[in-house]
Amino acid sequence: MQGIDDENIEAKMNLALDWIKYGNNVWIIYSTATLEKLMTRYKSLVEPEGRLFICEINIVNRKGWMNKGFWDWLKKKRDK
Repeated sequence: MQGIDDENIEAKMNLALDWIKYGNNVWIIYSTATLEKLMTRYKSLVEPEGRLFICEINIVNRKGWMNKGFWDWLKKKRDK
């Protein structure tokens, strides 16, 4: 998006308790915020023509091929 660079995105992501980026346009955040709060927080990063999808991820049942860094991040213990 024009006017949005990695520094802008990381500043917003740092408002979450934790986050990881994989791929060009995919971030997973660990947060206790409501969906409404997250939409408000991240909407400016995708306006006017970008896309934003926020959902809860249940990591109890999981399988896949991801790099070790991703799995380490996913398994990490976090304080709320």
